[in-house]
Amino acid sequence: MNKSGVTVTPECVATFNELKLGKSIKYIIYKLSDDYTQIVVEEASTDKEWETFQNKIMNAKASFKGKEGKGPRYAVYDLQYELEGGEGTRCVWIQDLTVGFHLKRRRMADVSE
Repeated sequence: MNKSGVTVTPECVATFNELKLGKSIKYIIYKLSDDYTQIVVEEASTDKEWETFQNKIMNAKASFKGKEGKGPRYAVYDLQYELEGGEGTRCVWIQDLTVGFHLKRRRMADVSE
């Protein structure tokens, strides 16, 4: 448990391990549960298109007190790269806390990374 009291579900850990070890998943998008108590898997995908991933993050929605708006998201992306010395992969952590979230959700998301 972190400073906010928000916990990570076992599904988050299992899905991350599948991405890291199995390499069958390209990215995972996580979100805060509607009751702000857990981080949950929103989507795990094998889609290799960066633009698809980016659109999902940029257009994420969340509801707060009956109103819908931009929603905070965390993601892990299995980045493949090429350098002069060869090819490689890295798991990249992405946190989207864009202005436009409800302030309470933004604070909860920020301290829950």
